[in-house]
Amino acid sequence: MFESGFDRFWSAWPRSIRKGAKSECQKKWVKLYCETHADQIIKHVEWMKTTEQWKKGDGAFIPAPLVYLNQMRWDGAEIPADMTVNVNLNLRDPALLK
Repeated sequence: MFESGFDRFWSAWPRSIRKGAKSECQKKWVKLYCETHADQIIKHVEWMKTTEQWKKGDGAFIPAPLVYLNQMRWDGAEIPADMTVNVNLNLRDPALLK
């Protein structure tokens, strides 16, 4: 079964009181063409979950996923060298294949 980048992003996002507005997040994901950067975004989220910023206060400082997407927080973010990002160059929009 195919799992979209958005589905992986949503699964990777940590549980918190701010995790919501899934349909709005999905619209923003499409609008910003995040599918082409899905691996980078998810790798950044996975890394952020290990940072003190997101751990302190039992997750009190984890932003809402919609804020994260609106502010494109992964863009220009420095991920430690040991956390490599894989880019899928074979990404094809099923709608374009018709």
